[in-house]
Amino acid sequence: MRATRVVNPKDSPTLVRVPESDSRWTFRDEAFGSTVAPSSGDPATDSPITTSSDFASRYVARDMLGEGGMGLVRLVSDVRIGRDVAMKTMRVERRSLSDYAGRFLREACVQGQLEHPAIVPVYDVGADPSHVPFFTMKRVVGATFAEIVTRLAAGELDAVQKYTRHKLLAAFASVCQAIDFAHARGVVHRDLKPSNVMLGDFGEVYVLDWGVAKILATRDDPASGRSSVATSPSGARTIAGVAMGTPGYMAPEQARGDADIDGRADVYALGSILFELLALSPLHPQRDVDALLVSALRAVDARPSVRAPGAGIPPELDAICVRACAFERKERFTTVRDMLDALERFLEGDRDLERRRELGEVHARAAREAAEAALGRDEPDARRRALQEVGRALALDPENRAATETLVRLLVAPPAAVPPDAQAAMSASARATERATARGALVGYLAWFAFVPFGFWMGVRSVPLAVASGVAWAAAAASAHVALRHAGAARWPRALAMVATSSAAAVTSAICGPYVLVPTLAVINVILWLLVSGRAWRPLIVALGALSVLAPAALDWAHVIRFYHFRDRRVTILQGLLDFTPVATHALLLAASLALVAVAALLVTRFRDHLDDAERRLHLQAWQLEQLVPRASEALRRR
Repeated sequence: MRATRVVNPKDSPTLVRVPESDSRWTFRDEAFGSTVAPSSGDPATDSPITTSSDFASRYVARDMLGEGGMGLVRLVSDVRIGRDVAMKTMRVERRSLSDYAGRFLREACVQGQLEHPAIVPVYDVGADPSHVPFFTMKRVVGATFAEIVTRLAAGELDAVQKYTRHKLLAAFASVCQAIDFAHARGVVHRDLKPSNVMLGDFGEVYVLDWGVAKILATRDDPASGRSSVATSPSGARTIAGVAMGTPGYMAPEQARGDADIDGRADVYALGSILFELLALSPLHPQRDVDALLVSALRAVDARPSVRAPGAGIPPELDAICVRACAFERKERFTTVRDMLDALERFLEGDRDLERRRELGEVHARAAREAAEAALGRDEPDARRRALQEVGRALALDPENRAATETLVRLLVAPPAAVPPDAQAAMSASARATERATARGALVGYLAWFAFVPFGFWMGVRSVPLAVASGVAWAAAAASAHVALRHAGAARWPRALAMVATSSAAAVTSAICGPYVLVPTLAVINVILWLLVSGRAWRPLIVALGALSVLAPAALDWAHVIRFYHFRDRRVTILQGLLDFTPVATHALLLAASLALVAVAALLVTRFRDHLDDAERRLHLQAWQLEQLVPRASEALRRR
């Protein structure tokens, strides 16, 4: 063991025993205000801190970095070593207060003996020619968490790009490691807040201001019976006295001024910092010090997702904040290490998320390049590649803006020509519709034979015409069924079926001539074939429909077959196939008319149902796309 001299404000030296090994060690404060001075290792040569004889020649003052209630921080040049350092000096008006002097010097020793990458190292300690205590430390450059949160809350684009959530969480994990290190050596910071954490430009993280740190190995400083408020270099106010810490970040037991403060007070403060990094607003948002103290003495909802519902804060981080900021100490993380372990478990998954985002960005770039080719030269293969890459990008990162924008471009500018795959799908759908219509066509054309009883009732005048009519309708039914049933095969069965059905309609003129029943049959026949045939068939379908009326009319005009007799401005329908007995003829014409109306209605209804079903499927697909890519659907609606 070696001895290190301790000097208190009353100049009564006390020896502090410190283990030589690197195992757990503690500070000991035998009296309030005592500080641990640098030791040479030889008790005989140790002496109280004295004025540095070379102060004026060694340190050259430069800029003011900050000031607080206890001290000032300046940038000075250490000409002996040739580097810039930060020098913290005690305020002149505080020199007469022994408690402040002791606390100031103890801060230097506590900070200097906590050797950790995230704790600013102390280089020198002493007094200037005016007997004002000072200590120098590494100059740190960067932005505090408080400054970063302010910029992020203001929506500054460069801050949003520079300080990602993953980067801030990784820096916060370094803070937790530093505090866990301090706790392992019996030191509680007691004043953790965003302004006391600095993030350097090259990833460095520093925990600042150990001025009110508590050494757990001894009793805390006795209460002075009053509280005083001092301003720290960051501008936040730190209460010293009964309640040690900063209102808004201190744990409830600190706000009450309890003497048995332990590491869980720092756990609460760390939870408050994490909450603010996530929600971009303080856990206790009140501005007034008294209001902050009152808020600290109450349980609060520490879920950042509730404070910032649109920030997409994962539930794992919510759970960490809630447990760290629990009102009762026993409900918090027992140690900072436990809190750090929970955060690192989340970060392990978050690293995977970052990798997915990186891969998503690769696919998004590939999609954009393929989309340029697809939209510029209308290349189906390029469009296929673009859509496939968009799908991969969004599967990896649903929030990828570039992939969403590419998808919108592709959706609002469909290809000029139907891609072969889509054309094949359309053809398959058309064939399925035609096969479904085949049975209906067979039944519809064979329905003609349902009127055979009317023929026997009325009386058949011409058996050859009756046979020809029956054969024509049977051929129409058979040919239409075969052509529709085997859609997609050779073209001649369809053409033959069209001729056969038009001929059957024309043969019906044998009953009442070309101007009764035949036009209605021709219209229904044309509608049927137009609904199940492509554009190329339309001229033939319309021509055959018209011919089924024109052909028998031409025969009548040429007096080859007489259907009508015109005399005294009257038209007489000549009996051809059937006798026109009054009752039977009325019954036939009425039944035929009703049947034609029913057939037409059934035909149109059937296809209307198909259209409704297709539209329903289209809207369902559009709805599913909206759920898959909501941003794309919003962009489409805006366009």
